[in-house]
Amino acid sequence: MSETVQKLSELKIKLADLFVQREAEITAILSGLLAGEPVILVGEAGTAKTILIEKMSELIDARYFYYLLTRFTEPDEILGPLDINALREGRYVRRTEGRLPEAEIVFLDEIFKASSAIRNILLDIILNRRFRDDEGYRELPMLAMYTASNEISSDVEDAAFYDRLTIRCFVRSVSEDAWSELIDRGIKLEELRLSPVISVEEIREVQKLVMERFRRMPESNLMQVYLDALASLKQKGVRISDRRKIKLLKVASAISVIYGEKEISPDSLAEALKLVAVHEEEDIRKVDQVIFELGLSSYYKHIQKIQTVNSELQNAIKLSRSGGVDELKMLSSICNRASEMLEEMPQNPRLIPYIRQLKGSIFKAKDILERKKAEIFGG
Repeated sequence: MSETVQKLSELKIKLADLFVQREAEITAILSGLLAGEPVILVGEAGTAKTILIEKMSELIDARYFYYLLTRFTEPDEILGPLDINALREGRYVRRTEGRLPEAEIVFLDEIFKASSAIRNILLDIILNRRFRDDEGYRELPMLAMYTASNEISSDVEDAAFYDRLTIRCFVRSVSEDAWSELIDRGIKLEELRLSPVISVEEIREVQKLVMERFRRMPESNLMQVYLDALASLKQKGVRISDRRKIKLLKVASAISVIYGEKEISPDSLAEALKLVAVHEEEDIRKVDQVIFELGLSSYYKHIQKIQTVNSELQNAIKLSRSGGVDELKMLSSICNRASEMLEEMPQNPRLIPYIRQLKGSIFKAKDILERKKAEIFGG
């Protein structure tokens, strides 16, 4: 199993290398994959939601089904058309080739635009991993279901369905300081074909490990701090259904496996709170407050430091390109401070994507300093 966990780490790093500023989204989709829980990605169009799921499917060589839902979408479009020959014989059979019942990874876009008929079918699929045909219920090979929407539905009828979408990730556009990197990676991504790094069978084995860890959770020393977190969130007005209180621990189990932990750590519990406890994006700030109050996260403060220095460095790089000696001195000072800070950072796998970003900025800064010095002083 240690070899499989190593492959999981490679899968996460591969995705982080492909996409800019998508570390949180990658953790969300991998958590859904390993926990076998549905994920909703909420964000405006053009934020790489679809291609992120596509590339993950390539990396595990999974059968993939994507569909853009509208209020006119019929069940036949999702489940497959009825077999006319079978229907003449009085049998209700669907031709499911290339449709959701045959898929291992499912991605349904614009989920809240689906009709009530589609949603009712999906509820059974989410809850029981099955659909009905002539011979009764048929078990589905689906590893995970992903959904997306530009916004959360405020319709009361959608509340029960939204509650069943266990993992919620709010996707934002890439920040301005990373536009150049975004374009560079995006061009390469257009024609990139990926080789699998882990198999579907290995993912199923890891899902069993996650379930074993989840079942042991009532015996964990973290249970009391988890209950304290739930109480604190309730006081702050964050609504969490009874179903989600349980599912959250399953997601924490998955996150702990992603990071190669032997048991669920406070860090994994903290990340699960940010993915499952939130109802809307504004709740993230309240969850952060509870995480800090209870001392759940050992790394979050380091991420904040890295992002702050990286932002300063990116701004200094922009100024130095058209500036003079003073701007170069400022760039050099921030670059040195960033390098010193990296040396003091703890060896935590959760920090790797952020450290990678900062190292990239430091490399750019040093390159500019060398070239500008050559222009000013010659040589």
